[in-house]
Amino acid sequence: MLPGWATYDRYCLACHGYDGDGRGPASPFTWGRPRSFASGEFEWRSTPIGSPPTDADLAATIRYGAPGTSMPAFGDVLGDVEVAHVIQVVKAFSPATFAARPAAEVALGPLHPIDPVRGAYLWTQLACDRCHGERGHGDGPSAKALTEPPYDLVTEPLRRPRASDDPAARRDAAALSIATGMAGTAMPGYAGQISNADVYALADRVVQLGLHARRADRSSIDDDEIAADRAHPAATGTWPANDASEARVFGAAIAAQGPAPGSLAPAEASLAAAQCGRCHAKQVREWQPSLHAGAISPGVRAQIEFGMAASDVAHCLRCHAPLAEQRDDRVLRAEGATCAGCHVRGWKRLGPPNVSPTLLALPGYPREQLAIYERGDFCLPCHQLMPRDAVAGRPLLNTYKEWLEGPYMRRGVQCQHCHMSNREHAWLGVHDAATFRQGIHLDARAHRAHDAITVVAELRNIGAGHYLPTTATPAAFLRIELVDAHGRAIAGARDELRIGRDVYYDGSWHERADTRIPPGEAVTMARAWKAGRTGDAAFARVTVEVHPDAYYERFYANQLAGTLAPGARALFLEAAARAAASHYIAEQREIPIER
Repeated sequence: MLPGWATYDRYCLACHGYDGDGRGPASPFTWGRPRSFASGEFEWRSTPIGSPPTDADLAATIRYGAPGTSMPAFGDVLGDVEVAHVIQVVKAFSPATFAARPAAEVALGPLHPIDPVRGAYLWTQLACDRCHGERGHGDGPSAKALTEPPYDLVTEPLRRPRASDDPAARRDAAALSIATGMAGTAMPGYAGQISNADVYALADRVVQLGLHARRADRSSIDDDEIAADRAHPAATGTWPANDASEARVFGAAIAAQGPAPGSLAPAEASLAAAQCGRCHAKQVREWQPSLHAGAISPGVRAQIEFGMAASDVAHCLRCHAPLAEQRDDRVLRAEGATCAGCHVRGWKRLGPPNVSPTLLALPGYPREQLAIYERGDFCLPCHQLMPRDAVAGRPLLNTYKEWLEGPYMRRGVQCQHCHMSNREHAWLGVHDAATFRQGIHLDARAHRAHDAITVVAELRNIGAGHYLPTTATPAAFLRIELVDAHGRAIAGARDELRIGRDVYYDGSWHERADTRIPPGEAVTMARAWKAGRTGDAAFARVTVEVHPDAYYERFYANQLAGTLAPGARALFLEAAARAAASHYIAEQREIPIER
């Protein structure tokens, strides 16, 4: 195995795939489809079309990333040796491409004066508008016939990797793309076909078109991916990658285990968590109070046991009780997302590398180690809906996409690092107050000036690798109120901001608002009250309150307002009580009002 494979597995495989074909599990969720290394076609080269890129070209992509796409910059994460090792892996996917030496790099000579007027003239004279469109939106008359349509130069940032993004760097990047062309696309290389001055003039036109290009919402999914997935949905809808060994885990509905091999002892031939606990006692103790163990909650039971269509039941059970045996075995189903749901396939135990040395070896115990158990895409099938399920550009379950586009993925921080540190099986999240507190930083100040009291509170997401909160289920409330010296609230001096994704369903899904906090970012709330209305206000009380099941509280209330079977009503009442009891104060401060 090449020395760079471990680095590739950690940082690259999710998008580019086990076979380097651009079909990793993250590929449907990326901005721009990941490059297929196996095809041998590399767009960003300093060499002419038909020649492979140089190692320096490949290193530039790894170090600087590709603006406007999901390819992050790894320059401050990977050292020179690691980058060189990853390049070896990339080249190994297409040995024929790299069998020959790269041709000499295209030299554009000294810089030429900026000339966008000449560039606008050449834009039509060289038929750039036939593909890219008159105004650069990628909508020219030839665009629809292209296998890879030209991207929108007006709204999409120039993608060629570069060390900086100032106008001069954009100009150089555009000029090099025009000169060398884009392998695998209809974009030819113009080096030697037109003068270097004209190459730069065309680059000036490209820079001018994309002067305000940017991608703002990093959690959204490309419109073309949403449309393509709705037109041709994947057969399973759960696992978009094509690595057979990893697809066994969640690549489709889990098949029945079948008869247990005779080599297994009776305890080993059981799917019950209690039997797993004979050897894995620590893990089962951690799992028992978890949301995974309680995945068949009263609210879920009320829905799947009273009137839900069989197809919808199967869809819910895929994550809430994934084993085939749980469909008919109510005792086993009650275990929810149980041990075997993640670790047993065809009576073979699958798990992460580096098994604890405290476990005694069992020679007849069928076990296989898979790297996916330590990657975020292991969590994808149950924590990410496909593009076809997008509401306002984002699926209701979009946690994997949020992580993929955030600052944690490029640093190699996977879901397991936060939710299974030291391989704990508790999976603490928004329902746990301590875990939520670890993810936030609250800053607040209050002052009295002239005839008003002003309070400013900032809540920052410092510890979640996804949006805070990540799904449409929870909501956090940032509340400001004025109180007197004895802590008594001042009437009329109270306001709050709901932080969450506010959605509703009326036959189809709609989004009212999305005020969640991306990783590393903050939400600010500023309120002012006239001094004449603030009485004896001495402090501003700032509170962060969390309702982990806010959406379902509304859902349960709506169900209970209707006509229900007695069994369903009892379950919904229990679910509503649990949801209401889950509220907690994450943080509360009383800030002196300064003058």
